Amino acid sequence: MSINWSCMSLFTLGISHQTAPIAIRERLAFTAESLPDALKSLSTVPGVGGCSILSTCNRTEVYASAEQPITRSIVEWLHEWHNLAPGEFHEHIYQLGGSACTYHLIKVISGMDSMIVGEPQVAGQAKQAWQTAQTSGTLDSYLDRMFQHAFSAAKRVRSETGIGRDPVTLPFAALRLARQIYGSLDQLRVLLIGAGEMIEDCARHFHGSGMAGLTIVNRSAERASDLAGKYEAQARDLADLPELLGENDLVVACTASPKPIIDRSMFKAALSGRRRRPMFALDLSVPRNITADSGSLQDLYLYTIDDLRAIVESAQQQREEALQAAATIVDAEVTAFDRWLRLQATSGTLKLLRQRAQAERDELLAQARQELSRGADPEEVMKRFSHRLVNRLLHGPSIRLRQAAESGDEELLAAARFYFLDDQS
Repeated sequence: MSINWSCMSLFTLGISHQTAPIAIRERLAFTAESLPDALKSLSTVPGVGGCSILSTCNRTEVYASAEQPITRSIVEWLHEWHNLAPGEFHEHIYQLGGSACTYHLIKVISGMDSMIVGEPQVAGQAKQAWQTAQTSGTLDSYLDRMFQHAFSAAKRVRSETGIGRDPVTLPFAALRLARQIYGSLDQLRVLLIGAGEMIEDCARHFHGSGMAGLTIVNRSAERASDLAGKYEAQARDLADLPELLGENDLVVACTASPKPIIDRSMFKAALSGRRRRPMFALDLSVPRNITADSGSLQDLYLYTIDDLRAIVESAQQQREEALQAAATIVDAEVTAFDRWLRLQATSGTLKLLRQRAQAERDELLAQARQELSRGADPEEVMKRFSHRLVNRLLHGPSIRLRQAAESGDEELLAAARFYFLDDQS
């Protein structure tokens, strides 16, 4: 896709579940703690006017503004920040500029671009990314306005279409898989690792499905206890994890840990005491909380967030009509934002034109006052002043119009007649 760099341009580049598997997404993910430093570093890349970073389990995206095409520099920065070989994941990175960037951001925030179409979590994650950039001082007026417009547009999409109605969530997909593995869910015991929005969503769904017992572990014992109280669950310390693995049938992990917290040896020990009773483990984290080699163990069914795609996609076919209606709204909102951008560019041109005309007037007015102070005829002074001012203001446009006439530039000549002549004939 070509990007129009004729004025201050807005663009995004990144990867998502649509362009890269989890093994690559986790290599380019940012933790919440690292974002302020990453933003400050990104803002020093030559040419960057403003920047924000959105990093979730399904995507890592850089949003930026610039007056020159600098996407290559930002791709290089992205690799360098994550200590990757230059260009290692270049083929997985998409780049969108201008209207396509605005369109994409609205789709992301509204849930249209999510693995779970219509899911609401990404809107909060995008708002947090915007606020983090604000706090870090890396937003400029253009990027800030685009985010605010996208939030408003996404709200309209969700309120005017059925895209967010009864979304097919990851917990929903997890329950469907669990039924395929175990049949009845009544006697299943579930271990939830973490205490964020995704784990709370899982707790809500699992509790409502009538599972026998929920246990929640988290680094923050207070947060785990608060969440457990909402869903009749048991709160335990993270240090009890090795013991708890063998006692539970379904394990769901979703924490912000940059490294795995469960490895193959921990699962092997847990399975040894279960007498061939299978375990179902679901890793919803990016980077992953469970080492990939754990999946080779017999009686362990290990799934990542990418493995739920087929279940989710089959259940989302019914959302096509809502997506079509949403796309119409997004088109209109992108057009509205493009109009605002054009007005910003026009207002700058008009400001410069007005400043130049005022400077010419002030210079000639000073000359006229000097002539009057020397006793010149006021009528003659006024005639010279008006004549000089007209010549000054029309000198540049006159030269360019003559050049346009000589070259046969009818488009420019028509524009001049439109803007400067009352009589359009």
